Amino acid sequence: MMQLAETLKEVAPMSAASIFQQEWRLYRKIVDHNYAFHREAYGRLRLALDEDARRPFRFLDLACGDAASAVDALRGAEVASYCGVDLSAEALRLASRALAELPCPVSLRRGDFVEALAMRSEPVDVIWIGLSLHHLRRSAKLPALRAARKLLHERGMLLVYENTSPDCEDRDGWLRRWDLQEPDWTGLTADEWRRMTAHVRTYDFPETVSGWRDLGREAGFGSVLELFVAPGDLFRLFGFRP
Repeated sequence: MMQLAETLKEVAPMSAASIFQQEWRLYRKIVDHNYAFHREAYGRLRLALDEDARRPFRFLDLACGDAASAVDALRGAEVASYCGVDLSAEALRLASRALAELPCPVSLRRGDFVEALAMRSEPVDVIWIGLSLHHLRRSAKLPALRAARKLLHERGMLLVYENTSPDCEDRDGWLRRWDLQEPDWTGLTADEWRRMTAHVRTYDFPETVSGWRDLGREAGFGSVLELFVAPGDLFRLFGFRP
């Protein structure tokens, strides 16, 4: 979802600042209206942290955006450190403000989360990726998951909330179900829905439930558990444990 800027660049030539502002307004509308069930997903993240995370935990937030939802999930938790990675300098500026309330060391890094995973050597206890890993094809998801596995403490966990199909469904089937949401997304204008759908059709590559589990095993994880299914079953949250 954070790659909306690429879609906007194709729609009209704009300055970088204008692209960010237009992209961000649309992204915030989707979050604020809870169309992708961010509230439930981050609530489930917090439950997993409370029940299963090693304490205090080092938290790596990939494609963190403005980190507002992460702050809500981490408030009051035993966080040893927070590191956020995002391509957008403007998003990181907003994240810096939001994260100021966390009582732990905070670091923010600008860059591609796949490259950040590959280059990082410092271990972490929890890695979170929300609605970003599905932008990669399967052949690129696997090395990203392998890199995440190498960074995790043996009692750590990788949590991903991503576009997911039932095992009987292909990408075209998932996209057809995506299109069925349009009447319910009343908070978006027709142009905003068109831009969002153009982004999804260009950049989104769901995996099946079995596909995520297979990727986890191939990446070296000992278990992959399904923790949350969003209403409408377009998105699911999985926990990968060493």
